[in-house]
Amino acid sequence: MLISLLIVVSPLTVSMDPNSAWSVQEPLVAAVAVEDYKSLLKAAGDDPDKLWALYEWTLEEDDRKKYRKRVLNKIIKVAPDHAEAHAALGHVLFEGKWFDSERALDRHMSKLAKERGLVKYDGKWVAPTDVPFLDKGWMKDARTGEWYDPVARERLAEGWKLQDLNWVSPDEVSKLDEGLWKCDDKWLTLDEADEWHGDIETPWRIPTKRATVWSTGTRATALKAAAQAEQAYFDMLKVFGFGGDGQPAFMVVRSQAEYLRFMDGSEDYDLPQLDPLAMSAFNRSAFADLWFDFDEEVYLGMGVTFWDGSNEAGDLYGVHDARFAYGLSFVESIDPCVEGLDEVYGEGEVTPEFAAVRLSTHSLPRWFRWGAACYASRWFKDNQVKRGGNPYWASQWSASNLKAQGGLLDFDDVFEFQASGQNEETARLINQAGLMVAFLVDGGDATLSRLHEELQGAMEKRQDTEKIFGAIRKALSERDEQIRAFMNK
Repeated sequence: MLISLLIVVSPLTVSMDPNSAWSVQEPLVAAVAVEDYKSLLKAAGDDPDKLWALYEWTLEEDDRKKYRKRVLNKIIKVAPDHAEAHAALGHVLFEGKWFDSERALDRHMSKLAKERGLVKYDGKWVAPTDVPFLDKGWMKDARTGEWYDPVARERLAEGWKLQDLNWVSPDEVSKLDEGLWKCDDKWLTLDEADEWHGDIETPWRIPTKRATVWSTGTRATALKAAAQAEQAYFDMLKVFGFGGDGQPAFMVVRSQAEYLRFMDGSEDYDLPQLDPLAMSAFNRSAFADLWFDFDEEVYLGMGVTFWDGSNEAGDLYGVHDARFAYGLSFVESIDPCVEGLDEVYGEGEVTPEFAAVRLSTHSLPRWFRWGAACYASRWFKDNQVKRGGNPYWASQWSASNLKAQGGLLDFDDVFEFQASGQNEETARLINQAGLMVAFLVDGGDATLSRLHEELQGAMEKRQDTEKIFGAIRKALSERDEQIRAFMNK
């Protein structure tokens, strides 16, 4: 409400009659001189509405402008949340606090960014986990906080439908009701689509709530792998405390032979060696560190595994392998390596220099990256087991594997984690790294639980974690007996 001032100026006094001195209806007396400012200020007292009316009075004449800032400062002194006064002063609101200027807010945000791990994106400070969505042009719903694709929202409103990641126009939607699958410009039956997607160049790409499975296997097998990834998400969440990109992609091929040929690089696939340390030689899941689509200038690095759906053993191992590949992709979404990508795109090929950078510039130590994925694959508690079943069957199986491999390695060997296709202990290193992460997460040790909580906070804020990992390494090294007991429970 705008309140006008009525000042009695002869003699120079201010009436306290609310019906005459501060009338809402009567206009401001134009005869008031600049010298009357002090009287007007006194008459306004600490009433924000009256002070705002006084500010409006200062706007009427240029020779009153020297009083404007004084009045505004008085307003925010008596009414700290007076939005109009703050705006008139050029203040900026952020998280319920007013800052004197954009520059002051930027200084505050720079400090806050370090504390919260924020990054600058298009001139604004955002959470690192927001960047993948912003890169895709997605928007966040202010009410729900959920990310959405504005183009997708518009298309859905127009009658388009999604089949996996493929848009189907309104005039072709009837094909979906016929049970057909769109493969480029063709509509195929499921059996035909399985055959078409059996090529590395055209795998199934099936999105779920928390993952995207790429697969050259049958759709039925791909969906089994996707279901395991959905469960593994919660195990990875126990390790990290938060998620990265909402749907990290992982690849599931049809057989071990195809897996090894794909990861090692093959003329058949027109690909270089994707797994430079040859981790795939000793583990049924590995990370395709050097996988690029050079035509689109897109880095495709993701966890890769195989699921042989042609036999029962394949299904049994596939449960663990899909979890592991997804876990590796999840870790990459938390701790990506983006250095050197521009040079790779410029060269149009993977350089030896980039391969070295790729393996040495992650923030998290390798034993933890691989150990976290192994935890979700081999040391998890199976919450899907029915009453009376054994939810710890996976960890007990993994413990028996470690014993069969020769027992626990020296802890320092695990932390140094010199795993590769040239180290015959690689499988044992990976399994024991998973055990270390399992004890950190589920061991119930008070010191490690505190350090784990600190680590989760630092990782989410993108803060340096070297000291925390040093303390975790020291604490784990001092608990040999407890870890052995945990393994054998």
